[in-house]
Amino acid sequence: MRRYFNTEGRCRPDLHYMVRLDDRLEKIKELFIDRGKYFVINRGRQYGKTTTLMALAEYLKEEYIVFFLDFQMMSTANFSNEEMFVLSFIELLEDLLSLKEELRESIDMETFHSLTALKDSSRISIDKLFRGLSRICAKAGKKIVLMIDEVDSASNYRVFLDFLAMLRGYYLNWDIRPAFHSVILAGVYDIKNLKLKLRPEEEHQYNSPWNIAADFDIHMSFSMGQIQSMLEEYQAECHVGMDVKAVAREIYQYTSGYPYLVSLICKILDEKLPKSMPFLNGRKLWSREGIGEAVKVILKMHTPLFDSMVKQLDTFEELRDMIRGILCQGKKVAFSPAEKSVNLGCMFGFLKENKGCVAITNRIFEMFLLNLFISEQGISVEF
Repeated sequence: MRRYFNTEGRCRPDLHYMVRLDDRLEKIKELFIDRGKYFVINRGRQYGKTTTLMALAEYLKEEYIVFFLDFQMMSTANFSNEEMFVLSFIELLEDLLSLKEELRESIDMETFHSLTALKDSSRISIDKLFRGLSRICAKAGKKIVLMIDEVDSASNYRVFLDFLAMLRGYYLNWDIRPAFHSVILAGVYDIKNLKLKLRPEEEHQYNSPWNIAADFDIHMSFSMGQIQSMLEEYQAECHVGMDVKAVAREIYQYTSGYPYLVSLICKILDEKLPKSMPFLNGRKLWSREGIGEAVKVILKMHTPLFDSMVKQLDTFEELRDMIRGILCQGKKVAFSPAEKSVNLGCMFGFLKENKGCVAITNRIFEMFLLNLFISEQGISVEF
């Protein structure tokens, strides 16, 4: 089976055509992991966070022990109280070690079993969890990196704030109490601003203790050159005769390198349009005209990315009003990341800075949002 363009979940180079991440992984390792940083990768939906984390875990495994956990694997009940959270966290670690022989060989299993014994204790608490984790870090053969994906699953719960506070405490006292060498948390929301996500009646009570996090300033969108390299691999295998540089430029013009949109355009060109538009094939398909047709298909699709976008606009009315004003009324809004709506729009991946003003991230988002607002206005007028 030949490789294909993937838009569902993690991308793997042996199965999918994808942008090579080696340069990005090297930068993350050099600037963050090697320096022992604790940080957050927060990007919009389907921005390649999980793919990057999994590739990074593989990239680091020769030099570090990597505990890769996914909070999506924990149910709502697991965050209901401290005891449930600790039990579930330990069980995630047990599952991880049962699947990874190299992890079992790199840590002191007797110390790990003393941690798992906590499940039978009469008093289970986060502080006891961290004492056990500290002992594992102290006796491990290599430094341990903790990665947690989908932290948004936990961010509405008090116990998660306690977990962050404990991570912070151990980070600040690493010379006294051994701790994880580096910690990476990934999700859409920036947990340094966690109060934005808490329930309104509790917002004044909480704020994120994650003020120790280093700013993660690595670009995760694809450059035109990266898109071109991916297309060169496809061209070498499929011989479609495209002008690779021109096609990469056109895809970038529509997407600004948003990973999901890049892959989706390519997937439609590779799989969908040859069936629905057989007169477009090979070089004619992989062209400006073909890309334009693929974009038309995307704008009519019911995708999780667009669904998420609409949901966020419904939740944050000020953000919706600002974007509507920019697109429908031509308003100029000064770019200030301290302004709540601007901060949210950038966090969700909808907005960016352009010449000191707020701009929509890419042309496809512009077209989708403008169609949405026009459609809503039409419905309003009709009724």
